[in-house]
Amino acid sequence: MSHKFSDFMKDLEAEARREGPKAVAEMRAFEAHFKLAAELIVLRKRRKITQRQLSARSGIQQAEISRIEGGRANPTIATVFALAKALGGELGIRVHPAGRGTDHSRASVPRRESQRRVVVAARG
Repeated sequence: MSHKFSDFMKDLEAEARREGPKAVAEMRAFEAHFKLAAELIVLRKRRKITQRQLSARSGIQQAEISRIEGGRANPTIATVFALAKALGGELGIRVHPAGRGTDHSRASVPRRESQRRVVVAARG
């Protein structure tokens, strides 16, 4: 991650905090789209397959895969599950106690007792 992008995210977070809880929630949703996109791209590239090949394996249209990887889609759990399965990954929910599993870019935002997040991960 470049320093400039990091600064942008910090500014975005500060702005969201000033605007209130709804803006913070919207920013978290924005982050979730890009984290999902990044995980899918990493898994696909590790498998050395194209979006078209992933489409054939998963039954998800290539255009939808492109939108998901670009952070421009809001895929259903069924879609994410199909992609994860086609990539040899798994779909799960991890619960982290407060203060654990957080990155420094979000450390200044107050956390609930637990943080839930959907994770697409590769095995092996």
